[in-house]
Amino acid sequence: MKFKKGKCLCGHIVFEVQADPIYMVNCFCRDCQIVSGSQFYAAYGVSLKSGLINLSNEPSSYRIISASGRENTRKFCPRCGSRVWAEIPELDLASVSGFALEDREHFKPTINYHTKQAPEWCLIDTTMTSYKEQEILATDQSD
Repeated sequence: MKFKKGKCLCGHIVFEVQADPIYMVNCFCRDCQIVSGSQFYAAYGVSLKSGLINLSNEPSSYRIISASGRENTRKFCPRCGSRVWAEIPELDLASVSGFALEDREHFKPTINYHTKQAPEWCLIDTTMTSYKEQEILATDQSD
């Protein structure tokens, strides 16, 4: 895999994805809606231990316990506030913001996740695999 660089809006946080994605997902859960300010969050999942390297300044953190009961630490830029990734240690998962990657064309979601929580007005791409509720996504979607 060719490494993929990403950054926050102001460029203070720069990172590199050094592994193929485990998944590329549009997540419609309520937490992701709040974090993204949209009907879904573009989640690009890689291994936390081996798939993501921070190349610059330390991001700020905000830790929550998700609806699944797992620890989820949101990483964001202390200057511009952009969310760059989340860390879920229990699953060895870094959920990178798909559109924080410099190559926007690389993020190609194949799964809709938590569609039960999508707003009624939301148009969901029915050509993609969809999960209404919590599932553990272990599918390798590397290109």
